[in-house]
Amino acid sequence: MFTGIALVLKVLWLWGLLGHGLLGADGENYLAGVDALDKEGLFSKASFLHYWPAGYPIFMWPLREIFGAFDVFIVGLVQSIIFAIAIVFFSSELLKRELVNLTVPLAVFLNLSPTLSLNSVVIGYEVPTASLLLISTTFLMRYLRNHKKTELLYASFSMSIASFMQPRIILLAFGILFVFAIYSFKTRFAAGFLVLSLLIVSIAPGLLAIRNLQANDFLAVSTNLGVTMNIGAGDQATGGYSNDAKGVPCELVNTLNPAQKDSGLVRCVLTWYIDNPSKATALFFKKFVYHWSPWFGPLSNGTTARNPWLNFNPLVNIARNSEGGSAMIFGSIGKVISWLWFILGFALMFLGFRALIRRGGDSTILAWILMVPVALNSATSMGTIGDNRFRIPTLTLSVLLQGFGLLSIFQKREFREGLDGAQPPRVALNWKSRSESDNLPT
Repeated sequence: MFTGIALVLKVLWLWGLLGHGLLGADGENYLAGVDALDKEGLFSKASFLHYWPAGYPIFMWPLREIFGAFDVFIVGLVQSIIFAIAIVFFSSELLKRELVNLTVPLAVFLNLSPTLSLNSVVIGYEVPTASLLLISTTFLMRYLRNHKKTELLYASFSMSIASFMQPRIILLAFGILFVFAIYSFKTRFAAGFLVLSLLIVSIAPGLLAIRNLQANDFLAVSTNLGVTMNIGAGDQATGGYSNDAKGVPCELVNTLNPAQKDSGLVRCVLTWYIDNPSKATALFFKKFVYHWSPWFGPLSNGTTARNPWLNFNPLVNIARNSEGGSAMIFGSIGKVISWLWFILGFALMFLGFRALIRRGGDSTILAWILMVPVALNSATSMGTIGDNRFRIPTLTLSVLLQGFGLLSIFQKREFREGLDGAQPPRVALNWKSRSESDNLPT
């Protein structure tokens, strides 16, 4: 019910906006990609469709064809519906388990997480991928309960669509599937499950590579990894986006195609990190902090200037309305508050992880498949650019961990009982099967 109300309110708010839509950080580029698809078809040579992955523009393309001038509104509507479905789907699984009493509070946390919920209407891949990761997590939990192999297929397919919109999700999918495999299958089946699942995950992004091969004569999902890594590396790098950053020295032949140049730039950046370990370590730390920085304030760093939450955030209004307010928000008081926000977020997340681990059984698996992609997503920022927008794709998972952490303080009884009823022993990380009936999905 709460999720439905939140959905209706967001849609009404979106319709009331000028143009009935909102653009994210790369919104214009994605719309340009849709324009190129409109004019030239699927195999358009436009750089927008290989520099930025073409998956998200392709997702929007049919909506443009069907709804025309209202396509931006419809995209926001569809994304909000997917977000709502993800929350309801996850909540429905909790209702079938011993965490029933936590279902409503966790659904409220997800719906009231301002950046996560409000960005579901924005033109950008971030919240759709976050929704799909939550859906895939739910399918995996359903398999643990009913052992239907179709649940594993659906989970892999959901991750594939997420990777279609943002290819780096493949790394997160590997993390989720790896920990799920080692907890859920015998040794001889775990590797087979992992290989088959990753093959399914790779289907959709693989189609992007084939599209680029047909359109541009090079096999690559996208061509922006090297540029992104280069912005976050070098002697002038700050760890985030900076106009002063010049990247690392790299000589590339002009005759190389975009994919080859991208790969060459990646090698140059990696070489610079190896040759400059102390500078690299300092940059990695800065990027980590920026990745987890608040959405606004003196510690904030990222491409979230269009975050709709900033239109409602009371701290933004305080900073804008007076010099004294700005001095307070961006001065010593604001820095202390920002660091407290930073530390509290981590504390709740790890408290939730620990609480689920201590419950044992399926709760342990849930803890790992929530935490591992969050950690891997942080690592991708450390290897590229520190940007708080980059954590949105796993925000459904980190918010759930924080929600579990907060609830473990006030509802301790729920975290003393096993997810399947009786008190189970703690599960150690191993290659043992959960049951003798587990076997490789077919």
